Amino acid sequence: MPPKQWKLLSSRSDESYRVFNLRTDRARSPRTGKDHDFFVLESPPWVNIIPVTSDDNVVMIAQYRHGIRSVTLEIPGGLVEDGDTLEGAARRELQEETGYDGNDLISLGSVHPNPAIQNNI
Repeated sequence: MPPKQWKLLSSRSDESYRVFNLRTDRARSPRTGKDHDFFVLESPPWVNIIPVTSDDNVVMIAQYRHGIRSVTLEIPGGLVEDGDTLEGAARRELQEETGYDGNDLISLGSVHPNPAIQNNI
C-alpha cells in the first residue's frame, strides 16, 4: 500500500534570496496525527547539459563550490531564467561556462534533485 499524503495545515514564505526562497510548511502526519514543520527551498528549475564533442569527449568544467568549500569537476548547468525555455537555458549555460555551442540538444528527461527539501526540477 502506498504511503498516504500528509495534510497541509499552513504554508508561509519566510525569506527570499537571489537563487531561492525559504518556505515553512506545517503538515499533519496521516499515521500519527502529529503536526510537523517542513522547510522548503523554492527554486527555479535548473538544467544540466552533457556536451559531447565530435570526437566523443565529454566537456566538463572545474568550479569552486562554496557549499562544500572545494573545487568540483562537473557538467555545465545552471538556473532557468525567466523567459527561458529549458533548451535555451541549456544552450546559454553551455556557452557561458565552456564557450561551446551545440548542434543537436536531446532531452534525457527531468528529475527532482532533492524532493525532501526542494521544489524544483
